[in-house]
Amino acid sequence: MSISGKLRVFIKWLAAIIIAVVVFFIGANHYRMQFWPFGEGYFDTLDMEEVIPDSKTAKILSVFGSLDLKVFDIPSDDDFPSGPFEILGNDRFLFITKCGGVYFTQLENDHLRLINRDKGLVRNTVSGQDETDDLVYCKDMSGVKDSLLVNNVLYVSHTIWDSESNGARLAVSEFDLDRDNLKLSFKRQIFLSKPAIKEPFLGHQAGGRLVIGENSQTLYLAVGDFAKPDGVQDMATSLGKLIQINLKTLESEIYATGLRSPSGGLYFDKDTAELWESEHGPKGGDEVNLLKRDKNYGWPIVSYGTLYERDGMGNYYGHKFNNHEGYEKPIFTFVPSIGIGPIVKYPKTGRNEYWENDFFVAGMASMTLYRMKKEGERIVYAEPVLNGYRIRAIKIDPDGRFYIKTDHNQFLISD
Repeated sequence: MSISGKLRVFIKWLAAIIIAVVVFFIGANHYRMQFWPFGEGYFDTLDMEEVIPDSKTAKILSVFGSLDLKVFDIPSDDDFPSGPFEILGNDRFLFITKCGGVYFTQLENDHLRLINRDKGLVRNTVSGQDETDDLVYCKDMSGVKDSLLVNNVLYVSHTIWDSESNGARLAVSEFDLDRDNLKLSFKRQIFLSKPAIKEPFLGHQAGGRLVIGENSQTLYLAVGDFAKPDGVQDMATSLGKLIQINLKTLESEIYATGLRSPSGGLYFDKDTAELWESEHGPKGGDEVNLLKRDKNYGWPIVSYGTLYERDGMGNYYGHKFNNHEGYEKPIFTFVPSIGIGPIVKYPKTGRNEYWENDFFVAGMASMTLYRMKKEGERIVYAEPVLNGYRIRAIKIDPDGRFYIKTDHNQFLISD
């Protein structure tokens, strides 16, 4: 081969390599992932500054229809905006922040107006006096995990610090809501996880999702493993368990076990009496589970994911990683992980007949909302329908109207 021929071959190979590298980085950026040899792990999300959308409009865009959204700024000066919200009616909303800040707002034309900032999630230390103490332990990723409004009673799951045991617990507290004066009053603590978890632990693996079940007296709470996996298969602990609480007697029992980090979402389908859960897997393997009584979902023995290289975590999989044999299998698995968030079902009474009974599931790390086609107990696909928002909480009303809260103090409402 002549020198000019060799040069042409070299240029072709060089061009192919450059194109491959460019395509690789575009894909890595699109999926917000880092890959060997350019990063530390196959499923770890990029350590990069998130771009916060500043548009006042957005759109849920599906192959089977679309929905326009208006984007509002939540009037909160809290440094920790991640937390739940409640719909109060008459265009009023209650927002709770990670450390227990309480904000009552009113929707007016093109903005949310702050109408009352309550004292927060506190309890009276002496009956009848104004002295209070904080309920919420919010160091690092601990804090408020979820809320659930039933008539004028608000249930809040949150971490607390047990000074006697020198560790953290997951609690459910009950508050009375005064709609006229826009205030919350602590009533009682109805559940406390066991045992107290000593440091080091991971507060974002505490779980805490809440849902009312088959009747108004049944509350379900999903408890995570706090990154202490050895306690999950121990039935003497609350770790990695779905807890069923009787709101009349306050008695509680283990409903299901083998969960890792059920801080994504919990949804009870009253039409089918099915209990659905979205759960953070380890390094890969985010799950959507159909939870059934007395079933074991396998953590930390099995998972479709693999290990994070964290100091002190150890190899608790043994030889059973990347499979789910011998335990209840998830209905759907995301690999790579999407940082799975809340799960909610589109109602039969909604305006889009093509979405009826489908799930909408958020990916917080992927900053994507997915429509998941549900057929019986199967999910047949996940369609990305909204990008660019780190979604913390979603509600859909009977008319199919979406209410979406992000971790960037944004509130999206569909037309």
